Amino acid sequence: MIFATDDKLTVATERNSSEVGRAHGIYVNSTFDGSDLHLLMSLVFTNKEYNGSTLEIQGADKFYQKYREVSVVSGTGIFRLARGYATLETVYLDIPNSNAIIRWNVTVFHY
Repeated sequence: MIFATDDKLTVATERNSSEVGRAHGIYVNSTFDGSDLHLLMSLVFTNKEYNGSTLEIQGADKFYQKYREVSVVSGTGIFRLARGYATLETVYLDIPNSNAIIRWNVTVFHY
């Protein structure tokens, strides 16, 4: 199964929180039992300071675990040549409706 995303990136998890960008990408179910996804994501920033810059994310997303880690493999604009990692935390998960709220904590080194 493949999921394509175009989700809001916000400052906080509340529905009315300020948008700072969009998460464009795909999740690919990568295990027979459906417990793991492979994540390929572009975090596309639209806020003032980072407008047009991106972070490119890739990794195994074991979404049944509350916390997991994926790689920051590149970036553009202000984040050109970025490297690092992102810790993902599931705040809300509704599997039947393919809906979730994920808190991202991203650490990057860039030039």
